[in-house]
Amino acid sequence: MTHDELPEGEEVRLMAVPITDAFAQAAAEVLREYREMVGRSVQEPEPKAESPFLAEVASIKSTPDPIGTARGSLHGMLLEIAGMSFDTALDHMKALEHDITREPPPVWSTLVMARAVLESCLFFDYLFEPSISGALRLARCAGLWRRDTDHSANLAKVLEREDEATEVDAYVTKALEACDIIARRNDKNRLTGYIVDGEVSNLDFNITDRARNRLPEWMPMPYGLLSGAAHGRPWMTDRARTMSKDGERLVGEAATVMTAVMVVMASMEMCLRDLQGYLGYELDTALAELEQYRKVTSLRLIGLAHAPE
Repeated sequence: MTHDELPEGEEVRLMAVPITDAFAQAAAEVLREYREMVGRSVQEPEPKAESPFLAEVASIKSTPDPIGTARGSLHGMLLEIAGMSFDTALDHMKALEHDITREPPPVWSTLVMARAVLESCLFFDYLFEPSISGALRLARCAGLWRRDTDHSANLAKVLEREDEATEVDAYVTKALEACDIIARRNDKNRLTGYIVDGEVSNLDFNITDRARNRLPEWMPMPYGLLSGAAHGRPWMTDRARTMSKDGERLVGEAATVMTAVMVVMASMEMCLRDLQGYLGYELDTALAELEQYRKVTSLRLIGLAHAPE
């Protein structure tokens, strides 16, 4: 039998090997370089004149007051929270870079951090999706604002600050009414979403469905895998025991790190395509460079993962 052959019936399990120092250092460096490439591509370029963003701004400005001013404020909040989501994704990405190289090597934390990056990017994508109308964008923002207000109100009640919760609820209700945004309710009079100029949105979005439909085609649906790690489900976490010789300790494998890296790259690519489509940024060159970098470094990381120590 040559070195390239395997015993009959034995499968090749790519990356199903313990994390080595060389692999961990390289994976962290790949993430850092990728993050810096993303940062250089979005250094405050001006939105293009023909972009959906400027068309929406013009439409809002042409709307008679007081509705126009109110919608302008809501649109401004939309931009702020989308930007905050993008910055949050980058923060989790930086944390992941450090986590990969820790000792002992990580087991499931890399997937949990990648999930945090993905969720922040999906939030960003929900608000900046280029193909939707400006009215639907405002309706989505209204739904998210209301949903977050509900969470804040629940926290205020726990802290015995119910008056504060009531004030916030009243403020949001008044602000949305000023925008001429109509509350949508079901047969039981329960709020289910909002309507803006005929465009209908729910209060929130389904993360699993959005991850399935919005990530780049080269990224297989990862959310169930990430959730299994984040929620500590035995069907997922028990796998780590098979990597240890005694079957008792939890040992991280290169496959989890590689999955985390790919999820983060796919999430960032999704955000850049949103920026390109919504703000009109010229990102074709940057996206091509990121794709080439991903392909080259993926092969390098696979080689390092399986290299003998």
